[in-house]
Amino acid sequence: MSTKRGFVETDTCPSDCTPYTTYQEAHNALQALKHTSHAGILEHAERALLTVSAQHLPSAIRQIGVRLATIACAHPEPNSASIAASLVRALKDADPSIRCEIYASLITLHEIKSQFHTFLSPEVANALGQCVRTDVNHSQHHLRSAAVACLQIVGGNNGVRRFTDDAHPKVRQTALSVIQRQQMVGKELGAEMYGECVAATLDDAEQVRMIAVSLVWAIGSQYAKHVSLHNLRLLDDAFIKVCDMVNDSSMLVRQRACLILGRFRRVSPQYLEQTFSKQVMSNLRSVPRSLGYGRNRGLHSSKFHQRETVDELRLLDSGAAGAFVHGLEDEYQEVRDAAIESILELSSESPVFASRAVDFLVDMFNDSSDRVRVRAIRALTVMGTRSVIYLTDEQLSIAVSAIKDSSQSVRLRIYEFLSVSVVSSNGLQQLMHAIQDNLEAYSSDLLPVYRALKLLGANHSNIITPQLTCTLLNISQHYLSREARIDDVVYAGNVILVINTKRATRHAVASVLPDYVFGHLPYLCDKYPGCLPNNLAEYVPAHLPYVRQMLVRPTPDTLVTQMTRDDDEQQTSALFTRMQRVLNKACEEPASAQIADDLVLAARTFLHTATAECRQKVVARYAELVSIGVKIKVMVESHDTMQVGEMFALTARLMHGSYEIEARTQGLDPLARTSLVYLRVLAHTAWLFAHSLSEHDPRVVAKMREELQLRATFVAQALSSDKFTAAKELLSALSNDQTPEILQHFVRGFCALEFVPKSQCQYARAEIQPGSRRPLEFDHRFPLRVPINARLFWTSRNIVANVTLPTQTTRVWRVPPNFIKPCGLMQSSLEWDVEVELPLGSGEVAAVKVTVGMECASDVPWSDAFVVRAASVPVLYDITDYYKKHESHVVVEISSLQTLSVNPIEIRPQPSAHTRI
Repeated sequence: MSTKRGFVETDTCPSDCTPYTTYQEAHNALQALKHTSHAGILEHAERALLTVSAQHLPSAIRQIGVRLATIACAHPEPNSASIAASLVRALKDADPSIRCEIYASLITLHEIKSQFHTFLSPEVANALGQCVRTDVNHSQHHLRSAAVACLQIVGGNNGVRRFTDDAHPKVRQTALSVIQRQQMVGKELGAEMYGECVAATLDDAEQVRMIAVSLVWAIGSQYAKHVSLHNLRLLDDAFIKVCDMVNDSSMLVRQRACLILGRFRRVSPQYLEQTFSKQVMSNLRSVPRSLGYGRNRGLHSSKFHQRETVDELRLLDSGAAGAFVHGLEDEYQEVRDAAIESILELSSESPVFASRAVDFLVDMFNDSSDRVRVRAIRALTVMGTRSVIYLTDEQLSIAVSAIKDSSQSVRLRIYEFLSVSVVSSNGLQQLMHAIQDNLEAYSSDLLPVYRALKLLGANHSNIITPQLTCTLLNISQHYLSREARIDDVVYAGNVILVINTKRATRHAVASVLPDYVFGHLPYLCDKYPGCLPNNLAEYVPAHLPYVRQMLVRPTPDTLVTQMTRDDDEQQTSALFTRMQRVLNKACEEPASAQIADDLVLAARTFLHTATAECRQKVVARYAELVSIGVKIKVMVESHDTMQVGEMFALTARLMHGSYEIEARTQGLDPLARTSLVYLRVLAHTAWLFAHSLSEHDPRVVAKMREELQLRATFVAQALSSDKFTAAKELLSALSNDQTPEILQHFVRGFCALEFVPKSQCQYARAEIQPGSRRPLEFDHRFPLRVPINARLFWTSRNIVANVTLPTQTTRVWRVPPNFIKPCGLMQSSLEWDVEVELPLGSGEVAAVKVTVGMECASDVPWSDAFVVRAASVPVLYDITDYYKKHESHVVVEISSLQTLSVNPIEIRPQPSAHTRI
């Protein structure tokens, strides 16, 4: 029977709870609260609230008490409303430092728990509102700032605006943060707030200006057609204001301003073009005729108008002029990176802007940072895929010098950029000389260069004339030309260039080619597949019939494909039918080890077929999971305690595999998802049954039984059809009781549901780009920076990076979304670096393994955290060591493993010429 004592309703808390009296005791409780059982959390919550109310204790101890109560309130077990009400009551007599801590805790709970304000009773909500409205006028800025943040809880959002002009920057920052949070959750901001946000961009505090820049963009984009004080569209006015922030004194503000510039859409072309010109537009110097906006009168305050009219609108005059010029010339590479990304985003808005951006981006090829150079080249490549880029001789000279870069990643990007560029006739010869030097210096660049030459030939069909062809191939028009060596890489590159011109030009080029060039074409087609066109036989002279026959003959790969295509389709259909038959047999007949082995063999054989559809492969992976379920049924029927460890491992594979199919398959219908959840019910039940055969721990079982009941009830409600009667009967029995007999009965009677995904479904995957074969050298006294470059297909959310250290421990990082860029239809590129602490000394060469994965939320976090670990929890072991916060998400790998060799060395500074030895 529950009793209500003090602040918290509890069944287990002792009646002699006392507050924490020492700082060490409270601090130890704070560290241990995240790993405490249900009863311990209630006890800590009771003691924490007593500590908060103890006026004789020091403020430091009472602040820790507030944090303890907040963590307990965030836990799903205690009565959150009771604890929150107790914190609100403690506001009345608390000193300012404690009130700040309580306000911060209430904000945290408001962000963690949705609809937090509904948990509070009207009396408590009124008391909180009264305290907040009193403290927003307090003399101490810390308390004033905390109270302003709480205005969103008590419904005082409209009163936040007046604190954007507060005397202290911390309060102004908090007020703008509350406004920004409202905008991020979808609430519309009034157009009249634009003037206040623009005024905040002139604030002395760096953090205030950073938030203000984002709000200026948000309001300007929302009310784009409104007219500003300077007779401009509000969108254009906001663009000019953000451009002016590129000249800010703070690096972070400049970076934020450059990033936000790329978010603008439908800006007037003249203001876009002015970002590359330092000349101020004359029409911006006009003094506004009135303070009104017509029907939008009152958009700016008079105080803001007075600020902007000072010094003949000096900020507005210089706003958009040369914004990207300053951004690209910034001393910090973070600002330059942000400017390049925004230029790429805005290049799709205006062709004139894109053409003007080329000159500035080409200049970035000489940047001191490899990352900035690669970003600039990538931006130009993407722009070139939209429309061909015409390079001047000066720009080509810069690109040619960048070809000789020592970094292979920069060189490969340059080749891609040149493949979408057009140069003059003299420039093409200069480019071919530079490529010739690169082929001799970097033999590993051979195929990328040839692929670029293929596209260059198609883009320069009007330049590659017979005369230029003779010059490139050293063909004399008066004498017999000496036959070139067929293994000459420079000669092969020139042939690939001239032979890939368009059809009309190719006939003219072929008329001046000697016979030995046509004789080399079959070899080049086989040696460098994909670098020459397919219809070369029609350009071969009639007196070379053997060359024509060799060109029209199918290549070995093409021949095998043509001969086996029909056979593969028939074989795929037969294998899929056989696998479906074995799968149905496994779902209908009694479980046996032979059925499980047959199902695994059929599924794995089918997965190795090249012509299988995505839907069929997903069914094959589902069949593998069903085979695991059959093995579990066989073990449960044997009731052998010696197989408990293997049963734990099988349940972990079954649980993880079901999450992998659900997370990676795009386009699953509800019935297919229910079939996967039904497999998790089996894994959940089998784990509990195996746990009952081993060392029984009631701390684990009690919680897992509750979540198993929820999971079984969900599946039973989802199965509405009459053909699932048997499954619903098993789930109904499991929802009422979870004794070992019921668990064993469910596993024995379990039959997998049909799994028929849609034909349009796709399977998410990732391809990690191969890095350098040389070991990564780093100073062993500092962290190792591991580069992760991957191409993502059919997914771009919840991406994580898994790094396995030489100690065989795996660390997981969540990839920030801004490092994932779209690069094609349902494709994205990931370029990110992670820092890893390696316990290696100088000279200890080791290996680091990298994979890319996806993070998916668990249905029932507590149970899945134990099942996926594939281990039982001994009675004497602390249960909290097995359950941690990050385990509420399951990580599935979507890429193959990449191994990087690392070589820790000790880098010592070189002595200068003036150093005395």
